Amino acid sequence: MKLDLAKISKEALEEVAKATGEKELEGLRIKYFSRKKGILPKITQEIPKLSVTERAGVGTKVRQLRSKLQEALAARSEITKASTEQRVIDITAPGKKIEAGSLHPLTKVINEVKEIFHYLGFTTIEGPEVDTDTYNFQKLNMPPNHPARDAQQTYYINDELLLRTHTSNMQVRYLESHKPPVRVLFPGRCYRRDMPDATHFPSFYQIEGLAVDERISLTDLLGSLDFFVKGFFGPRTKMRSYAHHFPYTEPSIEVEVLHPKKGWLEILGAGMVHPRVLRNGGVDPAKYQGFAFGMGIERLVMLKYGIGDIRILFDNDLRFLNQF
Repeated sequence: MKLDLAKISKEALEEVAKATGEKELEGLRIKYFSRKKGILPKITQEIPKLSVTERAGVGTKVRQLRSKLQEALAARSEITKASTEQRVIDITAPGKKIEAGSLHPLTKVINEVKEIFHYLGFTTIEGPEVDTDTYNFQKLNMPPNHPARDAQQTYYINDELLLRTHTSNMQVRYLESHKPPVRVLFPGRCYRRDMPDATHFPSFYQIEGLAVDERISLTDLLGSLDFFVKGFFGPRTKMRSYAHHFPYTEPSIEVEVLHPKKGWLEILGAGMVHPRVLRNGGVDPAKYQGFAFGMGIERLVMLKYGIGDIRILFDNDLRFLNQF
C-alpha cells in the first residue's frame, strides 16, 4: 500500500503538471476523486481489509495525498486560465463582494462522525430512503404487532413500501452482499410520524454503525463508543451505559454523556447484533458476532453547538446558517 500510494502520488502530480486545459483537469478530478470509480475512494474502501500493522498511518497518507492533489489541480487550473484568457482589469471599478457558502451544521457533524470512526476502520455506505417492510422491520426481528410498525408511527406508501424509520434497514441488506469481517457506517435521512416540536421532527438524520467479526464482544462496542464520545465531545467527556431493549440487538444498551450544565443526556442506542438478524443476513451466529449502534445527528448537533430547538436546523434561515 505504501509503494502504491507513492506511485499514485507521483503519477497524479505528473499528469496534473502536463494538463493544458480545464477539460483535462476535470478528467483527472473524476479519475482520482469520483465516488464510484475514483482511485482514492477505492483505496479508502480497501483500508479496513488490511492488517492492523499495514493499516497504521495509511488513512492519514491518503488524506494528505488528497489535499496535495486538490491543491495541485487548483494551481494548475489558475495557470491554464491565465494562459488562455486575456484579462483586462479596470482598477477604477468598485470591488464586488463575494458571498462564500459554508457547510450546514448537520453535514459538518456527519462528516465529523465519519472521520472519527474512520480511525477504527469503518467505511461508509448510504442506503435507500424508500425501503420494504421486510428490511425495515421483518428481518430486524420486529414482529407484526410491534408499536413502531403502526401506521400512526410510520409513513407507509403501500402494504410493502415505506419511508424508512431508521438506518438500521441497511444491516441485513449489507450483510447479504458482504461477508464478515465488516465495519461500516450507514448515514442518511429517516422519517417518522412525529409532530414537530423543540426536540422532534418528522424527517431527521441518523448514523448506524455495524461491525461483524469472529471475536467481537460487548467490550469492543463500549470501547468504540468511548473513543467516539471523547473524539466528538472532548477527551474529558464522561460516558455511561445501561441496559435497554431493542428487537435487533441482544443485549441492548443506551449510552449517555455527562453534559456540564444539563447532566446526563442520552445520545444513542446500541447492542450486540441479535443472532436472528445475523442469520437473516446470511451470517452464521455460531461463528460470528457483531455490534450495532444508532445515533440521531440532530441531537449531536444541538449538544455540540448549544442549539435549543431542532426546527431551526430545517428553516433555511441564513442568519442562523451563516454562523457555521
